[in-house]
Amino acid sequence: MIMPNIGAFIAWGLITAIFIPAGWLPNEELAKLVAPMLRYLLPLLIAYTSGSNVAGTRGGIMGTVATIGVIEGSDVPMFLGAMVMGPLAGLLIKWFDTFSRNRVKPGFEMLVNNFSIGILGMVCAIIGFLIIGPIMLGLTSLLNAGVAFVLDKGVLPLVAIFIEPAKVLFLNNAINHGILTPLGIEQARELGSSLLFLLEANPGPGLGILLAYMLRGEAIARKTAPASAVILLFGGIHEIYFPYVLMRPALIVAAIAGSASAMAYYQVTGFGLVSAASPGSIVTIAAMSPRGMTLQVLLGIVIAAAVSFLVAFFLVKGKGVQSLEKAQDEIKKLKNQRTQQGSIQKIVFACQAGMGSSAMGATNFRGRIKQKGITVINSSIENIPPDADIVVCQSIFFDRVSRKNPKAEIIIIKQFLDDPALDELERRLTPPSKEILTPAMILLGASAGTREEAIGQAGKLLVEGGYVEEVYVEKMQEREKIISTYIGLGIAVPHGTSGSHEHIMHSGISIIQYPGGVDFDGEKAYLVIGIAGTDGKHMDILTSLSTILSDEEILEEVKKTEDKMYIYNLLSKI
Repeated sequence: MIMPNIGAFIAWGLITAIFIPAGWLPNEELAKLVAPMLRYLLPLLIAYTSGSNVAGTRGGIMGTVATIGVIEGSDVPMFLGAMVMGPLAGLLIKWFDTFSRNRVKPGFEMLVNNFSIGILGMVCAIIGFLIIGPIMLGLTSLLNAGVAFVLDKGVLPLVAIFIEPAKVLFLNNAINHGILTPLGIEQARELGSSLLFLLEANPGPGLGILLAYMLRGEAIARKTAPASAVILLFGGIHEIYFPYVLMRPALIVAAIAGSASAMAYYQVTGFGLVSAASPGSIVTIAAMSPRGMTLQVLLGIVIAAAVSFLVAFFLVKGKGVQSLEKAQDEIKKLKNQRTQQGSIQKIVFACQAGMGSSAMGATNFRGRIKQKGITVINSSIENIPPDADIVVCQSIFFDRVSRKNPKAEIIIIKQFLDDPALDELERRLTPPSKEILTPAMILLGASAGTREEAIGQAGKLLVEGGYVEEVYVEKMQEREKIISTYIGLGIAVPHGTSGSHEHIMHSGISIIQYPGGVDFDGEKAYLVIGIAGTDGKHMDILTSLSTILSDEEILEEVKKTEDKMYIYNLLSKI
């Protein structure tokens, strides 16, 4: 409900941090945006998102209409009310649509669709105003009282005992945006800032653990920890360090210690943020810090990282459980037949929220394979497309993914970067490399009446060798009409136009020897070398050819030889 709307929360937070009287650049007129965004915009966005998750656009509209009643039935920001009314209203219209399907007379569909939302939306708005709003107001007051009790008794650091284990179980977004953000916004509305925004968002505990792995970790963990630390600190993707903790469950103690230390610091100093920091990076935390308190707020991250590191340093060498390996063994038992490369069309990287870690994983892997016909996307666990061929996730989500997508192959990963399971998948999906030149791609003693015929022969060899699609030969002919590909010394190098690379399957060359020569725009070509280069290979091939054939003796021998293996041995190293 919350994650897709984080950008709106950040917009509201920036307007608050900059323009309110205590902000960086106080502006009375622009500060008027703060209240309506808080009261109406953010709850309605939550309602629309949650309703549409249940029943598409109609569910989103229903959720929005229903939530207006909750908003007006209370005098506090109704984030919790939107989280309740949005899905409920979506379920109601979904039920109605299911019930009315095949019962509406032809021609009355639009009438029923519009009036169903109108009538049911009105009813939900009234219920929200009279019943749900007051209930949510009471619940919010109760939660705020609980927060006040924790702060008054000085036991806020103990909250880390619950938050950190829940985070590592991938409930971080539910805790932060489902509980802490609504309470923090209410507190910030009254006090100007709230330390609740820092309880889950602080990257310090995870950073300390990654630093310990950098110094004392083993194998892949030590290799990937530096990049993971950068992503955590500046990208704010906390999921990046969860697998490191799962590999050594005792490290949860380090995360709790670091988090509790920072909480104690914030409670004693009273420092907080003006709005939610999402993602929880040093950048967003600095941006949401009150004026003049940026360094003081960031000190809490340093404290958390230092304490977490000191504890993790002695635990990181401990014996780890093999839950991930067991999950992989279970997958192999359940999947009797592995998905073959040719049938894979969609790969989904899935995590709880479908944004941070899965988006990072999908982007990284998409760049690794660059494979035609294979789509790589990211998704939340609950919204994995039914046509997914492969789902990549952590072991904790294995059962849920198996139930929702029983036909998909599930690949368990330990790390988001440089994971062996992803390396294996890349090898499966990447076609085996072909030699740029094979003996079959060399033709000696040929003849051609025109350059078009010679280019066609060179292109045909590339097609038969599996290097290009047939349409590439047409692109070679088009290229020749633009400007001659004769380069001098009796050599022509026909190739496709600038937009023809999509028709190249593998980089390769074909070599045809014409003892009698072929006319290329007034010049005689005795060697016609067809070129197909992918990923910038075109210029590399040309450079290599020019270097080798610049020797006049070698060039003359290539033009006259009757031994194709001479040419192959000479040019196969390109």
